[in-house]
Amino acid sequence: MKIIEEITEWDTEYAVPNHVYFVNDSRDKMFAYVAVGSVKVQEFKKPIKFSVSRRRFREVANTWGYTVDEQPAGQTWTVAGSKGAEYVVTELDGVKTCTCSGFKFRGNCRHITII
Repeated sequence: MKIIEEITEWDTEYAVPNHVYFVNDSRDKMFAYVAVGSVKVQEFKKPIKFSVSRRRFREVANTWGYTVDEQPAGQTWTVAGSKGAEYVVTELDGVKTCTCSGFKFRGNCRHITII
């Protein structure tokens, strides 16, 4: 899990608040957030989709002590990417998923085919 603070400078005539988000390692699912000016963690019952597109973030320390068990059920493998990054391939009920950005955008990648 990553804790990221939004630092986007919005080009709008109204103020857009930049919150702190608790997201998975691939930054496509959000588990909770802390609203700007608050210290209370607002948790979701189930993770929701999250997009970092056209936004800027920085990682921050987990001063809230919030944790989540994001280990998926099923069998998992760690696979090396072509540029040295490591990805996690998970198989649950015969369906394979990968934490790489290619799988995130296309729903398929070479990492799931080599398992």
